[in-house]
Amino acid sequence: MKISQLFYVIIFTLISSLSYSQSIGFTAGYGFINMGEVNSDLKTSYTSFASFGAFSSPPKELNGNLFLEGSVKFGIANFNLGVSGNYISSTGSFSYSDEVGFFEENYDVSTAEVVGLVEILIVERSIVQPFLQLAAGVGFAKAEHIGALRIYSDPSFDLDVKNTVEGSYFAGRIKGGLQFLVQNFVFEIGLGYRIANAGELVGEHVENGVTYKDMPVRDINGNDIEFDYSGVFLTGGISIMIL
Repeated sequence: MKISQLFYVIIFTLISSLSYSQSIGFTAGYGFINMGEVNSDLKTSYTSFASFGAFSSPPKELNGNLFLEGSVKFGIANFNLGVSGNYISSTGSFSYSDEVGFFEENYDVSTAEVVGLVEILIVERSIVQPFLQLAAGVGFAKAEHIGALRIYSDPSFDLDVKNTVEGSYFAGRIKGGLQFLVQNFVFEIGLGYRIANAGELVGEHVENGVTYKDMPVRDINGNDIEFDYSGVFLTGGISIMIL
């Protein structure tokens, strides 16, 4: 399932659940991602040029970005059961240029997840409610890698590479925080950790116009790269009580 299709599923689920759901909510914040192998590839490119005296700005690493989430919850005593969809993306790059030529490398990664959740209200029916949330489901990851090399004096060394890869993975998380009840609204702040290691993603590899199928992204040394979207996230949001 493509990420664009996933969002249609999420929207349909949220709308169709309004007739009998207790609350529908939206949160936003910042999420970190653990793209260690991707960042290592960018750093290796940087240090390789530096070892030959070709110094440039350090690479822009993939560390995190805006984290968005929508959810529907059903209340049972001091528990909330529900379903949630979330999205996060990030980019990273490295480039070098001089009178001899140039090299550039760019990564653009994103993922969307659908998870079922269980939320425990530690203090029930209070204006301020501490909560603990556990969730598990499936994630749909996508990544794009673009690389280019130009040697002005000898175009036979020119190289253009583009990878467009995707895959699914187990998604899980733990989250805690505080909820504040104001009439039919619930305001929330939360801190959590997402388990979202997509591993090796495969897809199209286009090299100088030639397309190869079912290929992973490889680093500058030819090793397959794993994409790990796991990380800490901090969010704030609002829910509307429907029933």
